[in-house]
Amino acid sequence: MYYATKRKNTTTRAIGLAGVVVALGGSAYALANGLGLIENKPPVESEVVMIEELEEVVEDEPPPPPVDVDLPPPPPQVILPDFVFDAPPPENAIARVQATPNPSPPPPPAPAAKPAPPPPPALKAKPKIGRRFKEPDYPPAALRAKESGQTRVSVCVDIEGRMSNAKVVASSGSQRLDDAAIKALNGNRLDPAIGTDNKPIAMCNPPYEFTYEWRLPER
Repeated sequence: MYYATKRKNTTTRAIGLAGVVVALGGSAYALANGLGLIENKPPVESEVVMIEELEEVVEDEPPPPPVDVDLPPPPPQVILPDFVFDAPPPENAIARVQATPNPSPPPPPAPAAKPAPPPPPALKAKPKIGRRFKEPDYPPAALRAKESGQTRVSVCVDIEGRMSNAKVVASSGSQRLDDAAIKALNGNRLDPAIGTDNKPIAMCNPPYEFTYEWRLPER
């Protein structure tokens, strides 16, 4: 059995070597024939043709026509005169000017004098309490407190004797009595003043002054 295997391997090797030799021989033959064909092939003549490309000439477009624009007229030329500058003043002169105090403002004008009041009318008779005069009511609180006194008042009296703008000139010492006098005299009536022509006249500038006396009623 070992012999048969060894014989079989020897045969296989012989066949492999023969194949290699045949392959190498074919390759050498093909290479020799190929080189012979390359060496014996005549050269091929070729012709080179130069094609010249023409440059495209681009003509420049004509410029657009000018646009008429109304421009403003040029400003007038101003010719400046030649200024001649004097030499600067000395520093002392500038200091003297700065040290000069500002002049004091003039005094305000004196106020206009008020016109003098007109002279009082010439009277033949002053106003007086007559039959149309209504006595003021005695304040109840002043009665309970037993307050009394004299209230000096000033009033305007028209030509009909009607009194207005009553004011207290001197108090009676009781605020209740003074308030009652002012309340009762406004609209109350006196006999008007009489002028030198025997006609009634109004008195308000100056006003007419008189005293009203508050007396407690007797029991």
